Amino acid sequence: MDVFARKTLVSEYLCKAAGQQNLNETVDIFEAGLVNSLATIQLIAFLEKNFKIKVGLDDLDRANFNSIQAVCDFLDRKVAVSA
Repeated sequence: MDVFARKTLVSEYLCKAAGQQNLNETVDIFEAGLVNSLATIQLIAFLEKNFKIKVGLDDLDRANFNSIQAVCDFLDRKVAVSA
């Protein structure tokens, strides 16, 4: 899956999870109060299933999941490692 397709899928998922039509890709979804800790766990499960990655304990940093751009950057790093 290419970078654009990943970003589109992540954006659609986070918009739905946050109950928003659109989200700026850099908005901090935690600071904005759009998601909670349960949504984060669901996001991780979504990423593992759809992108065939494993999110390890070392990956559990809020900075990896706080925006569309942060999630995409995280995925880019994970995909590069597994390639």
